[in-house]
Amino acid sequence: MKRDNDQGTRELLIEAAKKEFLEKGYNKASLRTICANAGVTTGALYFFFENKADLFAAIVDPPLKELKAILIKHFSEDIEEIRKLSSLEEVDTDHSEISDLIVGHIYNNYDAFSLILNASENTVYENVVDELVDMVDRSIPAMMSQIRGYTYDEYMSHWMAHISLDAFIHVFRHERDAEKAKQRLRGILNYLVMGWIQLAMVKQ
Repeated sequence: MKRDNDQGTRELLIEAAKKEFLEKGYNKASLRTICANAGVTTGALYFFFENKADLFAAIVDPPLKELKAILIKHFSEDIEEIRKLSSLEEVDTDHSEISDLIVGHIYNNYDAFSLILNASENTVYENVVDELVDMVDRSIPAMMSQIRGYTYDEYMSHWMAHISLDAFIHVFRHERDAEKAKQRLRGILNYLVMGWIQLAMVKQ
């Protein structure tokens, strides 16, 4: 029973902290206010979390790690599929399924990703977008190298990686409805896949 109570207290703190961070930002967020809103003592907070940074990480790290896992799995599966192709023309340009999966995950964790994108006050997370760009930037050339007779333009590949992440961020910032975001990003991502093929692929 104590374990259930402990878990309940931890969740109360996380929810109160999420609200406080969203309203005031990382630096101005008050641990005392978080504890008061959660109905617990500061001692209870320090039982679960080392400090403010640890509490912030408890909110944003799980959905961020899951997003990275989704991307890694997608790229791994795409590499295996591309290995089976005999020409560039056979590449599947419809990426609606992975687009919907990513958008669904992000919008299911909307508050956490809002905090990540506005976490410039917390230096641990200020480079998250660059890390995701690097993931895409490493993975796309790995896929391209599987297509016989083609190599890739490193500059254009890196540029397209930024454009792709920027597209998701732009829709996230301007569209609160998840279904509308999915609809918009299906077309955008499919368009971007064509961009990768037209701009970054180089015939040998």
